[in-house]
Amino acid sequence: MGKTELAISTEFAGVHMELEHTEELFRRIAGAGFTHVHWCHEWDGDYTYSVYEMQQAREWMEKYGLRAKALHASRGSSKDIRLYREHYRKDYTSDWEYNRRAGVELIQNRVDFAHILGASEIVLHLYAPHITLREEPEKKEIFYGNVYRSLDELMPYCLEKGVRICVEDLYDITEECMLEAWERLLGKYPPEFLGICYDTGHANMLWRDRAPQVVDKYKDRMYAVHLHDNFGATDAHLIPWEAQIDWEQVIKVIGKSAYEGPLILEVGCHDKDMDVFLRRAYEAGCRLDEMLRKVREA
Repeated sequence: MGKTELAISTEFAGVHMELEHTEELFRRIAGAGFTHVHWCHEWDGDYTYSVYEMQQAREWMEKYGLRAKALHASRGSSKDIRLYREHYRKDYTSDWEYNRRAGVELIQNRVDFAHILGASEIVLHLYAPHITLREEPEKKEIFYGNVYRSLDELMPYCLEKGVRICVEDLYDITEECMLEAWERLLGKYPPEFLGICYDTGHANMLWRDRAPQVVDKYKDRMYAVHLHDNFGATDAHLIPWEAQIDWEQVIKVIGKSAYEGPLILEVGCHDKDMDVFLRRAYEAGCRLDEMLRKVREA
C-alpha cells in the first residue's frame, strides 16, 4: 500500500506577510506526511494575486513534492453579511454593476490561480443577506439575479480552465437561506461547473446531529470538503475527534458522494509546536482515509 494522500489548508497557522513563512509552511506540511494542500490564504478580502505569485507558490509546492487539491476563493471585502444595503468592494452579489463585475474579476483571479496550481475546484462563500430578505422579501430576486449574472459570466471561464466552483455551507446565515442557495444554484447550473463544499464544522454549527443527513441530499454534487471538528458553538477548526462530530456518519456520506481525491483537513493550529500539531492532524486524516476506503469497498 502506498502513502496515504491527504491535504491540509495552508492557513492552519495563520497568514504572515513574510514570504519565507509561506515557504516554511510547505516544508513542514510535506515533512508531516501530507501530499496535497488546499490554498486558503486570502480566502477573505479583495487581494488580487499576480501571476508571478501564483508561479512562486507552484514552484515551492514542486520543491517539497506537494500538489494542490483545491483553492479557497474570496467573496470580496469584508461586509455585513446580514444586510443587502451598503456596498463593499469587489462583491459578486452587488447591485452596483461595476462593483459586481469587479467581484467576478476577483473570482476569475482565483480560477487562474487554481489552474496554475493544478487544482480542479475553488470553494466560494455565498452569503444570502437573511435579515434584509426576511424584512424586504421583494429584494430576494434582485439579490439572486445579481448572483446569476456573475455565475453566468464565470461559467465559460471556469469550463475553459477546468475549474469548478463549489459553494460552501455556512453557519452564519439561516438554515433556510443556506438550503435555498444550494437548491437554486444546483438546479440552475450543470455539475461540470458548480457543486457544493461540505464543511463539517459549519454543518455541525448549523444542523448539529442532522448535518450528515441534510448534506446527503446533495452528495452527487459534492466536489469539495473541509474536515474539522467543533462542539457546535464556535467555528473552532479542531482536529477530527477532538470535539463532538460523528465522523462515522460524515464519512458514510462522503463515501457515497461524488467526491474524489484526497481528503482536506481545514484545521487550525493552537499548539506551541507546529510539527507536533501537523503530525496529530496527519494521523487523524489517515484514520479518516481508512474509514473512507472501507465505506467505498463495502
